[in-house]
Amino acid sequence: MESQIKKLQDKYWAGKTSVEEEKELKELLKSQENESPEKIFFKEMEELKQDEVKIDFDYPKTKKTIIWKISSIAATIAILIAFAIGYSNYEDNDPFEITNPEQAYEVSLQALRLVSSELNKGKVYSSRIEKINEVKQSINK
Repeated sequence: MESQIKKLQDKYWAGKTSVEEEKELKELLKSQENESPEKIFFKEMEELKQDEVKIDFDYPKTKKTIIWKISSIAATIAILIAFAIGYSNYEDNDPFEITNPEQAYEVSLQALRLVSSELNKGKVYSSRIEKINEVKQSINK
């Protein structure tokens, strides 16, 4: 019997026992007369399984939590009011709206000249890149 208990204990501590083997080990240890550490361990584990944990999660509301909730609601309302006032005062005026066709033509020409001048600045860099590519190709040959 002692050798059987020892084999089951070794398997148990190695984590290789089945549920039936664990039950058998517990029964064998219960039937033992002496108080071995393993017997005490399983006895304590059984008692822990039977104990119910009673935790009360209903904490009384304190003044701080009530004030915190009220102030967060007030802040939310203030933000919504500010947003509503700002939205109602918003006017969709387009300051760049041009009704005269000649003026629109002039503004379009100015924009195109600006784009053209910026593109011409880029040509300087593209010619440098072309030179770099030519040198690179001559090296690769």
